[in-house]
Amino acid sequence: MTEPAQFNHTDPVFISYRHSDGTATTAELAWLLRAAGIPVWRDVDDLPPGDTDERLKQAIDAGLSGAVLVITPDVERSRVIREVESPRLVNLHQTHNEFALGIVNAVQKESQSVDYEAPDRLLNLSSKTLAGVDQKANTRVGLISLIRGMLFHRIAQLRPAVEHDGTFKISVQTRNTPQVYDRTESELDIRVRPSSQGKLPSAEGLRDLADVIQFLPDTVTRASAKRVSITGGAHLSVALALGMALPASRIGHLEVIDQQGHLWKGDGIARMPDPPSLTLAAGETNAYPGDADGRSRVAVYLDLMSPRSDTAFQRFLDHGRQALRAWAHLRHATDDPLDPANAGALAAEAAYRIRELSSLHGNAEVDLMIRGPFAMAILVGSLLNTVRVTAHEWDDAERPVYVATLRLLASTTEGAIRDVLI
Repeated sequence: MTEPAQFNHTDPVFISYRHSDGTATTAELAWLLRAAGIPVWRDVDDLPPGDTDERLKQAIDAGLSGAVLVITPDVERSRVIREVESPRLVNLHQTHNEFALGIVNAVQKESQSVDYEAPDRLLNLSSKTLAGVDQKANTRVGLISLIRGMLFHRIAQLRPAVEHDGTFKISVQTRNTPQVYDRTESELDIRVRPSSQGKLPSAEGLRDLADVIQFLPDTVTRASAKRVSITGGAHLSVALALGMALPASRIGHLEVIDQQGHLWKGDGIARMPDPPSLTLAAGETNAYPGDADGRSRVAVYLDLMSPRSDTAFQRFLDHGRQALRAWAHLRHATDDPLDPANAGALAAEAAYRIRELSSLHGNAEVDLMIRGPFAMAILVGSLLNTVRVTAHEWDDAERPVYVATLRLLASTTEGAIRDVLI
Protein backbone atom coordinates (compact mmCIF):
# COMPACT_ATOMS: atom_id res chain seq x y z
CA MET A 1 0.00 0.00 0.00
CA THR A 2 1.22 3.48 -0.85
CA GLU A 3 1.79 5.68 2.19
CA PRO A 4 1.18 9.44 2.17
CA ALA A 5 4.48 11.30 2.07
CA GLN A 6 3.37 13.63 4.83
CA PHE A 7 0.11 14.14 6.66
CA ASN A 8 -1.81 17.31 5.92
CA HIS A 9 -4.25 17.66 8.78
CA THR A 10 -6.59 19.81 6.69
CA ASP A 11 -7.15 16.91 4.27
CA PRO A 12 -10.61 15.35 4.07
CA VAL A 13 -12.19 12.54 6.04
CA PHE A 14 -13.08 9.48 3.96
CA ILE A 15 -16.47 7.84 4.58
CA SER A 16 -16.65 4.11 3.89
CA TYR A 17 -20.18 2.70 3.73
CA ARG A 18 -22.51 0.24 2.03
CA HIS A 19 -25.02 1.86 -0.33
CA SER A 20 -27.76 -0.69 0.27
CA ASP A 21 -28.26 0.09 3.96
CA GLY A 22 -25.84 2.88 4.86
CA THR A 23 -26.69 5.72 2.49
CA ALA A 24 -29.04 7.67 4.75
CA THR A 25 -26.67 7.58 7.73
CA THR A 26 -23.73 8.52 5.53
CA ALA A 27 -25.51 11.50 3.99
CA GLU A 28 -26.42 12.80 7.45
CA LEU A 29 -22.89 12.21 8.73
CA ALA A 30 -21.28 13.90 5.73
CA TRP A 31 -23.28 17.10 6.12
CA LEU A 32 -22.71 17.24 9.87
CA LEU A 33 -18.96 16.88 9.30
CA ARG A 34 -19.01 19.65 6.70
CA ALA A 35 -21.06 21.92 8.97
CA ALA A 36 -18.48 21.35 11.71
CA GLY A 37 -15.73 22.40 9.30
CA ILE A 38 -14.27 19.02 8.30
CA PRO A 39 -14.00 18.33 4.54
CA VAL A 40 -15.42 15.01 3.37
CA TRP A 41 -14.56 12.50 0.67
CA ARG A 42 -17.65 10.52 -0.32
CA ASP A 43 -17.98 8.39 -3.43
CA VAL A 44 -21.24 9.86 -4.76
CA ASP A 45 -19.71 13.35 -4.70
CA ASP A 46 -16.04 12.73 -5.38
CA LEU A 47 -15.35 9.40 -7.14
CA PRO A 48 -14.15 10.12 -10.70
CA PRO A 49 -14.97 7.85 -13.65
CA GLY A 50 -12.81 4.78 -14.17
CA ASP A 51 -11.98 1.53 -12.44
CA THR A 52 -13.64 1.77 -9.03
CA ASP A 53 -10.96 -0.13 -7.11
CA GLU A 54 -8.15 1.96 -8.55
CA ARG A 55 -9.99 5.25 -8.07
CA LEU A 56 -10.68 4.39 -4.42
CA LYS A 57 -7.05 3.45 -3.82
CA GLN A 58 -5.95 6.72 -5.40
CA ALA A 59 -8.38 8.71 -3.25
CA ILE A 60 -7.09 7.11 -0.05
CA ASP A 61 -3.44 7.35 -1.03
CA ALA A 62 -3.80 10.98 -2.17
CA GLY A 63 -4.10 12.12 1.43
CA LEU A 64 -6.66 11.89 4.20
CA SER A 65 -6.78 13.27 7.71
CA GLY A 66 -9.13 10.54 8.87
CA ALA A 67 -11.97 8.21 8.01
CA VAL A 68 -15.29 6.93 9.29
CA LEU A 69 -16.38 3.33 8.82
CA VAL A 70 -20.18 3.17 8.66
CA ILE A 71 -20.87 -0.37 9.80
CA THR A 72 -24.22 -1.80 8.70
CA PRO A 73 -25.29 -5.44 8.29
CA ASP A 74 -24.72 -5.42 4.52
CA VAL A 75 -21.06 -4.37 4.88
CA GLU A 76 -20.04 -8.02 4.96
CA ARG A 77 -21.42 -8.39 1.41
CA SER A 78 -19.21 -5.62 0.02
CA ARG A 79 -15.96 -6.80 -1.53
CA VAL A 80 -14.87 -3.20 -2.07
CA ILE A 81 -15.23 -2.28 1.60
CA ARG A 82 -13.64 -5.49 2.91
CA GLU A 83 -10.78 -5.74 0.41
CA VAL A 84 -10.07 -2.21 -0.83
CA GLU A 85 -11.23 0.45 1.62
CA SER A 86 -11.04 -0.98 5.13
CA PRO A 87 -7.55 -2.58 4.85
CA ARG A 88 -6.04 0.74 3.79
CA LEU A 89 -7.94 2.81 6.33
CA VAL A 90 -7.18 0.43 9.19
CA ASN A 91 -3.52 0.40 8.18
CA LEU A 92 -3.40 4.20 8.31
CA HIS A 93 -4.99 4.08 11.76
CA GLN A 94 -2.49 1.51 13.02
CA THR A 95 0.63 3.15 11.60
CA HIS A 96 -0.11 6.87 12.03
CA ASN A 97 -1.24 8.38 15.32
CA GLU A 98 -2.30 11.51 13.44
CA PHE A 99 -4.93 9.61 11.47
CA ALA A 100 -8.41 9.90 13.02
CA LEU A 101 -10.52 6.78 12.57
CA GLY A 102 -14.08 6.58 13.82
CA ILE A 103 -16.90 4.06 13.53
CA VAL A 104 -20.63 4.60 13.19
CA ASN A 105 -22.18 1.29 14.19
CA ALA A 106 -25.72 0.41 13.10
CA VAL A 107 -25.49 -3.25 14.11
CA GLN A 108 -27.36 -4.23 17.25
CA LYS A 109 -27.45 -7.25 19.51
CA GLU A 110 -30.72 -8.98 20.35
CA SER A 111 -30.87 -6.74 23.41
CA GLN A 112 -31.02 -3.71 21.04
CA SER A 113 -27.65 -2.47 22.31
CA VAL A 114 -24.78 -1.67 19.95
CA ASP A 115 -22.80 -4.73 18.87
CA TYR A 116 -19.27 -3.43 19.39
CA GLU A 117 -17.74 -6.63 18.00
CA ALA A 118 -19.57 -6.29 14.67
CA PRO A 119 -16.97 -4.09 12.88
CA ASP A 120 -14.18 -6.68 13.25
CA ARG A 121 -16.52 -9.51 12.34
CA LEU A 122 -18.16 -7.92 9.30
CA LEU A 123 -14.88 -6.57 7.92
CA ASN A 124 -13.18 -9.96 8.37
CA LEU A 125 -10.58 -8.56 10.76
CA SER A 126 -8.95 -10.27 13.69
CA SER A 127 -10.85 -9.98 16.95
CA LYS A 128 -10.33 -6.64 18.75
CA THR A 129 -8.46 -5.08 15.81
CA LEU A 130 -10.75 -2.06 16.12
CA ALA A 131 -11.22 -2.28 19.89
CA GLY A 132 -9.57 1.09 20.51
CA VAL A 133 -11.47 2.97 17.82
CA ASP A 134 -14.22 5.37 18.89
CA GLN A 135 -17.56 3.72 18.08
CA LYS A 136 -20.89 5.52 18.16
CA ALA A 137 -24.44 4.40 17.44
CA ASN A 138 -26.03 5.55 14.19
CA THR A 139 -28.27 8.05 15.96
CA ARG A 140 -28.15 11.83 15.64
CA VAL A 141 -26.63 12.03 19.12
CA GLY A 142 -24.09 9.37 18.22
CA LEU A 143 -23.03 11.14 15.03
CA ILE A 144 -22.62 14.47 16.81
CA SER A 145 -20.55 12.85 19.55
CA LEU A 146 -18.28 11.20 16.97
CA ILE A 147 -17.81 14.51 15.16
CA ARG A 148 -16.87 16.26 18.39
CA GLY A 149 -14.05 13.78 18.93
CA MET A 150 -12.82 14.01 15.34
CA LEU A 151 -12.96 17.80 15.42
CA PHE A 152 -10.91 18.08 18.60
CA HIS A 153 -8.43 15.49 17.28
CA ARG A 154 -8.04 17.58 14.12
CA ILE A 155 -7.38 20.74 16.11
CA ALA A 156 -4.86 18.97 18.36
CA GLN A 157 -2.86 18.13 15.23
CA LEU A 158 -3.19 21.66 13.85
CA ARG A 159 -2.41 23.47 17.10
CA PRO A 160 1.39 23.80 16.58
CA ALA A 161 0.83 25.56 13.25
CA VAL A 162 -1.83 27.85 14.75
CA GLU A 163 0.41 28.72 17.70
CA HIS A 164 3.23 29.57 15.30
CA ASP A 165 1.07 31.70 13.00
CA GLY A 166 -1.27 33.06 15.68
CA THR A 167 -4.28 32.88 13.37
CA PHE A 168 -7.13 30.38 13.34
CA LYS A 169 -8.57 30.36 9.81
CA ILE A 170 -12.19 29.53 9.02
CA SER A 171 -13.67 29.31 5.54
CA VAL A 172 -17.46 29.29 5.24
CA GLN A 173 -19.91 28.79 2.38
CA THR A 174 -23.67 28.12 2.39
CA ARG A 175 -24.31 27.91 -1.34
CA ASN A 176 -21.67 25.50 -2.68
CA THR A 177 -22.38 21.98 -3.90
CA PRO A 178 -20.60 19.22 -1.95
CA GLN A 179 -17.20 18.27 -3.33
CA VAL A 180 -13.91 17.37 -1.72
CA TYR A 181 -12.09 20.03 -3.76
CA ASP A 182 -14.14 22.76 -2.08
CA ARG A 183 -11.64 23.28 0.71
CA THR A 184 -9.05 25.93 1.45
CA GLU A 185 -6.58 24.35 3.90
CA SER A 186 -8.09 26.51 6.62
CA GLU A 187 -8.32 25.01 10.07
CA LEU A 188 -12.05 24.68 9.42
CA ASP A 189 -13.92 24.68 6.10
CA ILE A 190 -17.54 25.11 7.22
CA ARG A 191 -19.98 24.09 4.50
CA VAL A 192 -23.76 24.18 4.94
CA ARG A 193 -25.81 22.12 2.53
CA PRO A 194 -27.15 24.25 -0.34
CA SER A 195 -30.76 25.31 -0.35
CA SER A 196 -33.65 24.36 -2.58
CA GLN A 197 -35.71 27.23 -1.14
CA GLY A 198 -34.67 30.06 -3.43
CA LYS A 199 -32.84 32.81 -1.56
CA LEU A 200 -33.42 31.30 1.89
CA PRO A 201 -30.83 28.97 3.41
CA SER A 202 -31.46 25.25 3.67
CA ALA A 203 -33.52 24.35 6.74
CA GLU A 204 -31.75 20.98 6.97
CA GLY A 205 -28.40 22.71 6.64
CA LEU A 206 -29.25 25.12 9.43
CA ARG A 207 -30.22 22.22 11.68
CA ASP A 208 -26.85 20.59 10.93
CA LEU A 209 -25.08 23.81 11.85
CA ALA A 210 -27.19 24.21 14.98
CA ASP A 211 -26.08 20.79 16.21
CA VAL A 212 -22.34 21.34 15.76
CA ILE A 213 -21.78 25.09 16.22
CA GLN A 214 -21.59 24.41 19.96
CA PHE A 215 -18.06 23.06 19.39
CA LEU A 216 -16.74 26.14 17.58
CA PRO A 217 -15.64 28.31 20.56
CA ASP A 218 -13.81 25.42 22.24
CA THR A 219 -12.21 24.46 18.94
CA VAL A 220 -10.72 27.94 18.58
CA THR A 221 -9.53 28.20 22.18
CA ARG A 222 -8.01 24.69 22.09
CA ALA A 223 -5.86 25.84 19.18
CA SER A 224 -4.41 28.71 21.27
CA ALA A 225 -5.20 31.19 18.52
CA LYS A 226 -4.54 34.90 19.00
CA ARG A 227 -7.01 35.87 16.30
CA VAL A 228 -9.71 34.34 14.10
CA SER A 229 -9.79 35.08 10.38
CA ILE A 230 -12.92 34.19 8.38
CA THR A 231 -13.18 34.00 4.60
CA GLY A 232 -15.89 32.98 2.15
CA GLY A 233 -19.53 33.99 1.99
CA ALA A 234 -22.83 32.94 3.51
CA HIS A 235 -26.43 33.84 4.13
CA LEU A 236 -26.51 36.70 6.62
CA SER A 237 -28.34 34.69 9.29
CA VAL A 238 -25.49 32.16 9.20
CA ALA A 239 -22.90 34.95 9.28
CA LEU A 240 -24.64 36.44 12.32
CA ALA A 241 -24.73 33.01 14.00
CA LEU A 242 -21.01 32.52 13.41
CA GLY A 243 -20.28 35.91 14.92
CA MET A 244 -22.39 35.13 17.98
CA ALA A 245 -20.66 31.75 18.31
CA LEU A 246 -17.34 33.62 18.45
CA PRO A 247 -18.02 36.42 20.94
CA ALA A 248 -15.32 39.05 21.21
CA SER A 249 -15.39 38.65 24.98
CA ARG A 250 -14.02 35.12 24.58
CA ILE A 251 -12.29 34.94 21.21
CA GLY A 252 -10.57 38.32 21.08
CA HIS A 253 -9.41 39.57 17.69
CA LEU A 254 -11.75 38.75 14.81
CA GLU A 255 -11.34 39.65 11.16
CA VAL A 256 -13.11 38.83 7.92
CA ILE A 257 -11.56 38.78 4.46
CA ASP A 258 -14.22 39.24 1.81
CA GLN A 259 -14.24 37.69 -1.65
CA GLN A 260 -12.49 40.75 -3.09
CA GLY A 261 -9.66 40.35 -0.59
CA HIS A 262 -10.63 43.33 1.58
CA LEU A 263 -9.94 43.08 5.31
CA TRP A 264 -12.74 43.86 7.80
CA LYS A 265 -11.46 43.91 11.39
CA GLY A 266 -13.52 43.84 14.55
CA ASP A 267 -13.22 46.45 17.28
CA GLY A 268 -13.70 44.08 20.20
CA ILE A 269 -16.24 46.10 22.19
CA ALA A 270 -19.68 47.58 21.53
CA ARG A 271 -19.42 51.34 21.91
CA MET A 272 -20.84 54.63 20.65
CA PRO A 273 -18.39 56.68 18.57
CA ASP A 274 -18.29 60.47 18.41
CA PRO A 275 -19.54 61.41 15.89
CA PRO A 276 -21.80 58.42 15.12
CA SER A 277 -21.74 56.76 11.70
CA LEU A 278 -25.34 55.54 11.74
CA THR A 279 -28.56 57.51 11.52
CA LEU A 280 -31.48 56.36 13.64
CA ALA A 281 -35.21 56.32 13.03
CA ALA A 282 -37.13 54.72 15.88
CA GLY A 283 -40.54 54.24 17.37
CA GLU A 284 -42.31 52.66 20.33
CA THR A 285 -45.64 50.88 20.44
CA ASN A 286 -46.08 50.03 24.15
CA ALA A 287 -48.81 47.70 23.02
CA TYR A 288 -47.39 44.27 23.71
CA PRO A 289 -47.18 42.82 27.23
CA GLY A 290 -44.50 40.23 26.40
CA ASP A 291 -44.11 36.58 25.45
CA ALA A 292 -45.36 33.69 27.55
CA ASP A 293 -42.17 34.02 29.60
CA GLY A 294 -42.70 37.76 29.96
CA ARG A 295 -39.93 38.78 27.55
CA SER A 296 -40.59 41.76 25.29
CA ARG A 297 -39.61 42.00 21.62
CA VAL A 298 -38.03 44.83 19.65
CA ALA A 299 -37.06 45.04 15.98
CA VAL A 300 -33.90 46.45 14.41
CA TYR A 301 -33.25 46.97 10.71
CA LEU A 302 -29.56 47.60 10.03
CA ASP A 303 -29.30 48.87 6.45
CA LEU A 304 -25.72 49.40 5.30
CA MET A 305 -26.28 49.51 1.54
CA SER A 306 -27.24 52.13 -1.02
CA PRO A 307 -29.69 52.92 -2.42
CA ARG A 308 -31.95 52.37 0.57
CA SER A 309 -34.56 49.63 0.45
CA ASP A 310 -37.20 49.78 3.16
CA THR A 311 -40.07 47.80 1.62
CA ALA A 312 -39.49 44.47 3.35
CA PHE A 313 -38.84 46.07 6.75
CA GLN A 314 -41.91 48.26 6.45
CA ARG A 315 -43.96 45.19 5.61
CA PHE A 316 -42.53 43.49 8.71
CA LEU A 317 -43.63 46.46 10.85
CA ASP A 318 -47.06 46.61 9.25
CA HIS A 319 -47.72 42.97 10.04
CA GLY A 320 -45.84 42.64 13.33
CA ARG A 321 -46.02 46.00 15.08
CA GLN A 322 -48.52 44.70 17.63
CA ALA A 323 -45.93 42.16 18.84
CA LEU A 324 -43.22 44.78 19.43
CA ARG A 325 -42.34 47.16 22.22
CA ALA A 326 -40.18 49.27 19.93
CA TRP A 327 -38.30 49.34 16.64
CA ALA A 328 -35.22 51.02 15.21
CA HIS A 329 -34.05 51.62 11.65
CA LEU A 330 -30.28 52.14 11.47
CA ARG A 331 -28.70 53.45 8.28
CA HIS A 332 -25.19 54.37 7.29
CA ALA A 333 -24.92 58.16 7.50
CA THR A 334 -23.67 58.50 3.92
CA ASP A 335 -24.54 56.81 0.64
CA ASP A 336 -20.89 56.05 -0.02
CA PRO A 337 -19.80 52.40 -0.16
CA LEU A 338 -18.66 51.06 3.19
CA ASP A 339 -14.95 51.35 3.83
CA PRO A 340 -13.62 48.06 5.25
CA ALA A 341 -11.09 50.08 7.26
CA ASN A 342 -14.01 51.51 9.29
CA ALA A 343 -15.71 48.15 9.82
CA GLY A 344 -14.70 47.79 13.46
CA ALA A 345 -16.10 51.14 14.56
CA LEU A 346 -19.26 50.69 12.49
CA ALA A 347 -19.94 47.20 13.88
CA ALA A 348 -19.25 48.47 17.41
CA GLU A 349 -21.80 51.27 17.01
CA ALA A 350 -24.42 48.98 15.48
CA ALA A 351 -24.00 46.45 18.29
CA TYR A 352 -24.15 49.22 20.91
CA ARG A 353 -27.44 50.53 19.53
CA ILE A 354 -28.94 47.04 19.28
CA ARG A 355 -27.94 46.20 22.84
CA GLU A 356 -29.20 49.55 24.09
CA LEU A 357 -32.64 49.08 22.54
CA SER A 358 -32.91 45.58 24.01
CA SER A 359 -31.82 46.81 27.44
CA LEU A 360 -34.26 49.73 27.46
CA HIS A 361 -37.12 47.27 27.08
CA GLY A 362 -36.23 44.72 29.73
CA ASN A 363 -33.58 42.77 27.78
CA ALA A 364 -36.05 42.28 24.96
CA GLU A 365 -35.47 39.73 22.24
CA VAL A 366 -34.35 41.46 19.05
CA ASP A 367 -35.84 40.72 15.64
CA LEU A 368 -32.75 41.61 13.63
CA MET A 369 -32.71 42.29 9.90
CA ILE A 370 -29.38 43.14 8.28
CA ARG A 371 -28.84 44.46 4.78
CA GLY A 372 -25.13 44.67 4.17
CA PRO A 373 -21.91 42.73 3.68
CA PHE A 374 -21.39 39.23 5.04
CA ALA A 375 -18.39 40.57 6.98
CA MET A 376 -20.47 43.13 8.87
CA ALA A 377 -23.00 40.52 9.98
CA ILE A 378 -20.17 38.48 11.51
CA LEU A 379 -18.57 41.46 13.26
CA VAL A 380 -21.87 42.74 14.65
CA GLY A 381 -22.80 39.25 15.85
CA SER A 382 -19.54 38.90 17.75
CA LEU A 383 -20.50 41.93 19.87
CA LEU A 384 -24.04 40.83 20.79
CA ASN A 385 -23.07 38.78 23.82
CA THR A 386 -26.11 38.08 26.10
CA VAL A 387 -28.60 39.53 23.57
CA ARG A 388 -31.36 37.19 22.41
CA VAL A 389 -31.73 37.56 18.66
CA THR A 390 -34.12 36.29 16.03
CA ALA A 391 -32.21 36.56 12.75
CA HIS A 392 -34.21 37.23 9.60
CA GLU A 393 -33.40 36.54 5.95
CA TRP A 394 -34.63 38.60 3.01
CA ASP A 395 -36.73 36.73 0.45
CA ASP A 396 -38.68 37.77 -2.62
CA ALA A 397 -40.25 34.49 -3.72
CA GLU A 398 -43.61 36.29 -3.88
CA ARG A 399 -42.83 39.79 -2.65
CA PRO A 400 -39.99 41.32 -0.61
CA VAL A 401 -40.25 40.10 2.98
CA TYR A 402 -38.06 39.26 5.94
CA VAL A 403 -38.38 35.66 7.12
CA ALA A 404 -37.54 34.65 10.70
CA THR A 405 -34.76 32.08 10.28
CA LEU A 406 -32.72 31.48 13.45
CA ARG A 407 -33.05 32.19 17.15
CA LEU A 408 -29.62 33.01 18.55
CA LEU A 409 -27.95 33.55 21.89
CA ALA A 410 -24.20 33.76 22.44
CA SER A 411 -22.28 32.17 25.28
CA THR A 412 -24.45 29.10 25.84
CA THR A 413 -23.08 25.58 26.18
CA GLU A 414 -25.68 24.32 23.71
CA GLY A 415 -24.34 26.60 20.98
CA ALA A 416 -25.31 29.99 19.60
CA ILE A 417 -28.25 28.64 17.57
CA ARG A 418 -31.21 28.04 19.87
CA ASP A 419 -33.76 27.18 17.20
CA VAL A 420 -34.22 26.89 13.45
CA LEU A 421 -37.40 28.67 12.38
CA ILE A 422 -37.79 27.80 8.68
